[in-house]
Amino acid sequence: MRTYSDCIPCILRATLGGARLAGAPDEEAWAVVAEGARITADWDRTLPPILLGAEIGRLLRTRVGQTDPYLGEKRAANTAALGHYARWKEEVARAPDPLFHALRLAAAGNALDLGFYAGVDPHHDVDCALQGFARSDYGAFRDALDRSREVLFLADNAGEIVLDRILIEELVARGKNVTVAVRGAPTLNDVTKDDAESVGLNAIAEIITTGSDVPGVSLAACSTSFRTRFRNTGLVLSKGMGNFEGLSQEPAPLFFLFQAKCQPVAREAGVAVGSLALLRGRG
Repeated sequence: MRTYSDCIPCILRATLGGARLAGAPDEEAWAVVAEGARITADWDRTLPPILLGAEIGRLLRTRVGQTDPYLGEKRAANTAALGHYARWKEEVARAPDPLFHALRLAAAGNALDLGFYAGVDPHHDVDCALQGFARSDYGAFRDALDRSREVLFLADNAGEIVLDRILIEELVARGKNVTVAVRGAPTLNDVTKDDAESVGLNAIAEIITTGSDVPGVSLAACSTSFRTRFRNTGLVLSKGMGNFEGLSQEPAPLFFLFQAKCQPVAREAGVAVGSLALLRGRG
């Protein structure tokens, strides 16, 4: 997916939010956002917006002197979401099709995005986002799942990783070996290995990293070992908008699961803003 003009204010707003979380004084926050704006002026718009976000994110972390400005917020989001784990788990168990409901819950959990919203409330935000899929390739997903014993799950944000855990548990219950890929270094409120382990994912799945601090999977920016795993896995389930931005044109056995929170992604996915989507990729 290319970078749209709509992406620029979104990225700069997230940068300002990160500066404030880091406790940067207004003059420093101004300087970071102003430099970010200068970077965007020369940006190649044919590239995915996650690469622009990564470049400005590195600038932010260097200027404020913190490797993970969102650390406290991520921990709070995970703790809050874990408080609802039992309720969500029971909902899935009672559903006529537990796998389908787990997919819907995980997609609704994509609303827990501190890089996009000023704050998150797992109970309210997930319940408000939970709806039918505006587009769903569920049948194709089930067929692909039946054919593959290995699943590579590309994680997205803290907080929502708790709902992802419920989905991954459903996949494991169906005899699948699941590997969860997280960011290789802190970026926005995206999940790192420590975040994933804090919600117990390491007890049910192998956790690897992309080897990259990009807030989404862009294969060119990932490690060789991750690219090898990506290419050799029979089914990849890609969670969140950032991963969609980086992989939407990739020919691979991919399915995308997310809430379309902005107009550019909604347009690319062919859904309305706010809708949930389970989309088959180009592979």
